[in-house]
Amino acid sequence: MNAANAAPSTDFAARCLALKGATVEGGVVTLAEVTQASALPVTEKSVSDHCLVRGAMNQRTGIDGQPYALQFELRLPVEWNKRFYYQGGSGVDGILFPALGTYSGGGNLRNALLDGYTVVTTDSGHQEVANKPNGRFSFGADPQARLEYGNMQVPQVTTAAKTLIRGFYGELPQYSYFYGSSNGGRQAMIAAQQYPDLFDGILASAPGFRLAQASIQALYQAQIATKVAPKGPDGRPDIKKTLTDSEKAIVVKKILDACDALDGASDGMVSRISACHPDPTEWTCKAGETTDCLQPEKASYIKALFAGAHTSDGRAIYSKWPFDPGMVEQTSNSYYFLFAGEASHIYTTPPTITEDIAGYGLSADIDSEFAKISATDGVFTVPGTKFTNAESPDMDAFRAKGGKLIIFNGTADLAFSVYDVAAYYKKVEERYGADGAREFARVFFVPGMAHTRGGAYGTDQFDAFGALTDWVEKGVAPTRLTATARAEAGVKWPGRTRPICLYPAEAVYDGHGDIEKAESFACQ
Repeated sequence: MNAANAAPSTDFAARCLALKGATVEGGVVTLAEVTQASALPVTEKSVSDHCLVRGAMNQRTGIDGQPYALQFELRLPVEWNKRFYYQGGSGVDGILFPALGTYSGGGNLRNALLDGYTVVTTDSGHQEVANKPNGRFSFGADPQARLEYGNMQVPQVTTAAKTLIRGFYGELPQYSYFYGSSNGGRQAMIAAQQYPDLFDGILASAPGFRLAQASIQALYQAQIATKVAPKGPDGRPDIKKTLTDSEKAIVVKKILDACDALDGASDGMVSRISACHPDPTEWTCKAGETTDCLQPEKASYIKALFAGAHTSDGRAIYSKWPFDPGMVEQTSNSYYFLFAGEASHIYTTPPTITEDIAGYGLSADIDSEFAKISATDGVFTVPGTKFTNAESPDMDAFRAKGGKLIIFNGTADLAFSVYDVAAYYKKVEERYGADGAREFARVFFVPGMAHTRGGAYGTDQFDAFGALTDWVEKGVAPTRLTATARAEAGVKWPGRTRPICLYPAEAVYDGHGDIEKAESFACQ
């Protein structure tokens, strides 16, 4: 217990314990217990004194014979700041994460619960099936489980949480926030587009808002990798070894040689991706060259990877990618198995239910699987692109109620491309005008940041949630954030700071200041 906090009062404890058995729409509270504050020192996993609540809704047996329920965890702090925090999911959900209220940006040592927010999480209607290679994805065999994972959990869990909050504290939250990264970022954008009345502020980090298309893109990435990857112990191409360490170093050097100084500072980062368009085929070894160059097949692989996937008739499947040096370490296809499982089981109709997910991805016909994310049948009546994606620019209702949305994404993210975010935001600007769009929706790209955080060629620690709350509650619209490089991310310059500029502006060196400090850079 934290010595700075008195134990919860007898009245608080009694009200907490009384919540067990309370009903919410479609379900019931299954657990309610008093939890005391963590001991010092404070970490991102610390808790304040609170009431821990868990509940389940929509309990049923799926068409696949498996048990399902939409489970949630809600934490109600003793010292409530009258604010609500919905923490989005991760991966394909299936896990009831602790409702602590993770903050955005790398290296945070606090969470929303510590700061007085009520916090809720959910497993999105299914649990991982243990001890099966496809256990994370098997819920895709049930149509309702698909829908709850896709877009149905947000309003149901929010309604349940707010019902319990009002019953416990005697009032509803004054402000409600949603934060999610990756799949949670997708859920955040679903909230803004489909459920505009639920939240005042929404923060979407590395959002997979076109996750159905991105999953097919990953199959393409794996298949082009097989053309250059060595064979693994199982006889299949080992797509985690598409490039040797020396080849990775060459690609990083080539990108930096072409683009590092475009912002006026040779600092080992690429801050102006808008001007960075090298041609990897020019990195091919010429006659007599053996160093600082790539073999033709490796250069072609890099070019195809950054150009993005296309169907056999030339249609773009997802997006191209920026030439950020941080992308190179991700050529090991670390997201491949996750995306292949999503594509095979969840987003395509009919699904491919298989335990050989890696084999599916390496042999799947790209054109066929791309078509299947928009298909329906007698069992799966909603296509993957509809229940999963959040790509509508129509946020009329969210804008009208005064809601605020911040989207941020790293330029070294090989899961979801900043170019896809830019294309989406262009549609928002076309609908509302550039000034009108910025009234309620703002985008920030983080040079060198990998998927949601990290990245050895960037600065990933910043307070985007603080910027959101200032915008919602004080009317201070963010135009520039300050990010710090963390040693834990593997950077060569720990402590370096950089401005994270409001899109489409990018950081440009002023020509005379300390290149390790954000104030030496302007957003242009």
